[in-house]
Amino acid sequence: MIVLTLGVVLFFGVHMLPAFSLKTGIVNALGEARYKIAFSFISIAGLGLIIYGFILSEFVPLFTPMSWGRSLAIGLMPVAVVLLCAADAPNNIKRFVRHPMLIGITLWAATHLAANGDLASTILFASFLGFSILDIVMVETSGRFKPKEPVSVGWDIGIVVVGLVLYGVLYYFHGSFTGMPLR
Repeated sequence: MIVLTLGVVLFFGVHMLPAFSLKTGIVNALGEARYKIAFSFISIAGLGLIIYGFILSEFVPLFTPMSWGRSLAIGLMPVAVVLLCAADAPNNIKRFVRHPMLIGITLWAATHLAANGDLASTILFASFLGFSILDIVMVETSGRFKPKEPVSVGWDIGIVVVGLVLYGVLYYFHGSFTGMPLR
């Protein structure tokens, strides 16, 4: 659990820099390019430690998962994946869903938290859930949200198709990369 926890601290620690107004000072000291390189390196290292730490973690039961948790996750994950795909591409989904990436992560984390009851899963999913909710609140209270301009509906169709195909791949191979087959 130490490696998993260290990964969580690194990954979310670097992602919290803007919240504590530290980003500007670091950018001024390092320059924009070096800041982005350091941010990316620390994020990737943290994510790697999260994945590796999760793999290393022994199964330690913490609570009984919700009986409906697995069905909820399978049912809501297509929505979460489509929202994640919509986050960085032009589309109209962002006009109606203010924070598609953060809401997608919230859905992913909350449904997986309900479907799993072990310590490692709780550390993983609760940290992502807490961060995504906190980030939504911070963006809303800071006034950083910028409304999006309308684009061709073709972008929306493409996002939904890519999201559903990606969900299908994740569903089909879930057991291969998590050890928990869904089929």
